[in-house]
Amino acid sequence: MDLNNSLELVLSHARCGSLTMEDLLREFADSELIVASRTKMVEHGSPFRPLLLSREQNMMMACFTDKCRIGDFASVAPHAIVMKGRDVLRALPLGMGLVINPGTTLDLELFPEGTCPAYVCL
Repeated sequence: MDLNNSLELVLSHARCGSLTMEDLLREFADSELIVASRTKMVEHGSPFRPLLLSREQNMMMACFTDKCRIGDFASVAPHAIVMKGRDVLRALPLGMGLVINPGTTLDLELFPEGTCPAYVCL
């Protein structure tokens, strides 16, 4: 799999165990993420409706490191916005997790109990 940006490179190294979670979160915080949405964001219009997935009985908001990683999810969430990783974590409602690049070999799941500690690390 081709790596398209520095976050993907860090995710790849983290999967091999050659980086700490803290190093990964630092890169994540400064990286731009693609957040897929079911609705188009329009000022004073319809609200942003991110792609939500269920993992182990937890609701998880999906985001992607590059538009090419959205894949088949584009059929249910055809719109997207770009957000910094730290802003994605700040926007997560309490009790919701985050899944990065779902369905790819570069995926990462932060379950709800991990998103608060992740936010604190930033």
